[in-house]
Amino acid sequence: MRSATSRATSGSALLPAVLTAKTAVQAPIRDTHVAASAPVQLPVRKAVVVRAAAATVNATGSLAHSAQATKPMKVIIAGAGIGGLVLAVSLLKQGFEVKVFERDLTAIRGEGKYRGPIQVQSNALAALEAIDPEVAAEVLREGCITGDRVNGLCDGLTGDWYVKFDTFHPAVNKGLPVTRVISRVTLQQILARAVERYGGPGVLNNGCCVTSFDERPAAAGGDGTEVVVTLEDGRTFSADVLIGADGIWSKIRKQLIGETKANYSGYTCYTGISDFTPADIDVVGYRVFLGNGQYFVSSDVGNGKMQWYGFHKEPAGGTDAEGTRKARLLEIFGHWNDNVVDLIKATPEEDVLRRDIFDRPPIFTWAKGRVALLGDSAHAMQPNLGQGGCMAIEDAYELAVDLSKALSEVGGAPAAVDVGAVLKTYQANRMMRVSAIHGMAGMAAFMASTYKCYLGEGWSKWVESLRIPHPGRVIGRLVMLLTMPAVLDWVLGGNTEHVEPNRASYCSLGDKPKAFAESRFAEFMADDESIVRSSHADWLLVSERNARVSAAAGSSSGSTDVNSSVECKGIYIGDTPALVGRTGSSLRPALAVDDVHVHERHAQVWREEPSAAASGSGSADGGNMVVDGHSANGGSYFLHDLASGRGTWVNGRRLAEGATVRLRPGDCVEFGRHPSHEVYKVKMQHVTLRSDELQGGAYTTMLVGKIREPKSVAPEQQVHAAEGALAGFAKGSGAGKLVTA
Repeated sequence: MRSATSRATSGSALLPAVLTAKTAVQAPIRDTHVAASAPVQLPVRKAVVVRAAAATVNATGSLAHSAQATKPMKVIIAGAGIGGLVLAVSLLKQGFEVKVFERDLTAIRGEGKYRGPIQVQSNALAALEAIDPEVAAEVLREGCITGDRVNGLCDGLTGDWYVKFDTFHPAVNKGLPVTRVISRVTLQQILARAVERYGGPGVLNNGCCVTSFDERPAAAGGDGTEVVVTLEDGRTFSADVLIGADGIWSKIRKQLIGETKANYSGYTCYTGISDFTPADIDVVGYRVFLGNGQYFVSSDVGNGKMQWYGFHKEPAGGTDAEGTRKARLLEIFGHWNDNVVDLIKATPEEDVLRRDIFDRPPIFTWAKGRVALLGDSAHAMQPNLGQGGCMAIEDAYELAVDLSKALSEVGGAPAAVDVGAVLKTYQANRMMRVSAIHGMAGMAAFMASTYKCYLGEGWSKWVESLRIPHPGRVIGRLVMLLTMPAVLDWVLGGNTEHVEPNRASYCSLGDKPKAFAESRFAEFMADDESIVRSSHADWLLVSERNARVSAAAGSSSGSTDVNSSVECKGIYIGDTPALVGRTGSSLRPALAVDDVHVHERHAQVWREEPSAAASGSGSADGGNMVVDGHSANGGSYFLHDLASGRGTWVNGRRLAEGATVRLRPGDCVEFGRHPSHEVYKVKMQHVTLRSDELQGGAYTTMLVGKIREPKSVAPEQQVHAAEGALAGFAKGSGAGKLVTA
């Protein structure tokens, strides 16, 4: 088992390094919890040696170039996105002369609008390790691991799980790094620093847009042909190879294969980043919430932040008036489950962005002559699989290997390389895999946006009210359960054989789950209740209403963004039964309902430890145990009607007099009458978000998810703190009040 440090200092077989002795590497370790035995000595596969620029590896793993034996092969890269930068690092380490031209480097410098995180999955991380262990180690350190937890699809309305994904074991079983999410700006900065480290400050050129190219005979003294690019300002540069990595609207692509129309997906996308901690963040990494003509994606991105995307089916070109994006989002998604609504509310209006989603159909010509396409310029795909950037990284690795091998075979003489044949080989090696993943991304988008939870959805409210599962939902779930393990295994590990020659398989201790034992994956995949029970969360019974638009509301919440605020009244549910009664009662109920129909002693709510819950004991004033078909295992939460004759309703159904019912997250409770003007919802809240602002007898205006600034602590410390806080609350000490929403 190797640490990030050891990875950073080990050489990569993709380097043009002259090996003088066999290098010792460790054998793959499949079980991340079993200590490694003595390392097994294995020979590293023969490195590709590029004679155009012999190099050695110094103590830190970086390159120290020696004098050039011949002139190096020149490569121009149009575009300094992720694919272009990865390719530049790869080629520079092989001794190529590289120029990168980019219209706008503000994303790399971190200027302007924050671009948001990007998912770098196991297949792309493995390619990065094969290219440059030092760069890969930095990406692994900076990224937030999401593959160490449960991920998957959920119903948008209820929040219930549809299909769960295990992206952890497909990675570790093949000795690959576990999927990360990293800031796009941070990733590009890491890559840009590596480009300058290996090539100097003159490699990256800002404000330089390649507008056209031409192949012509080489200049005087040269052999064969060369490709000449023209920049927007009229300057020209020549090279042996031109790579178009300039994105979906690529000018290189347009000239290479002609004008082709980008395909509008049918969906506009709102996106943002929230300072918010979901209740089950320690167990769940990311979720896709499904709906009819809309879907919503949320992902942990570290440091107490969640990234989200809201997709809605509508014509392209739509716009929103200034300051109305959140309001429109709440119109679209406001009736969905709290995991969706709270993320939207917790995002400042100015941080909500909107763009239409385009892709391009697969093409069968990526290369002509000395010019080739890479990344989105060749295969722009929909973002539903998180593989767009990953495919660009794989492209860069494959192209660097092919060019290096070809140059080595001709003794390092660029003029002797059949560039056209090399680029055709690159195209052939990449086309099938990329086309398959492109198709999967399109299918995922179609499925996510045509999902229907109940029969009648979209055409009959009455039929929908019967809550009959939609046949497509049932069949789709069955198909996904049968096929998803194999699909994930191929997507995340399908490129393994290409990177094996240049990296050693390993399992990192740092990639294992932080908040639960790795052996519990099977439990979480099979049992939705287990995820709820294992969340470091408080349970609340809370009534919410929109914050009033007033100066007072703005001042009390610290913001004039009313869509980030909520007026709420409620209580935490603890081990001691809490009384629910009428406002003004001399009994001073913990939760006072402002309704004359509510009795002074109307109901009680409480939490039971697993042993008490299993035996059915602990219900105040006796009563019948009604669990609504749920097994009362684990820490459970209950509501008991005190038989006042006034009535208690759960999810619109009146309980029997004196009945006790087990509560579930999302349950709606009404006291005294149905419908009631004060509807209380059962909500889960991560223990780190406790607040003392909530009152059980009056509404308080608060910001959703913005109780206090997140602290910068290690993940292990966060887990221990959460466990301690939960234990303290269970004993009745330090009981806070609400986190809004």
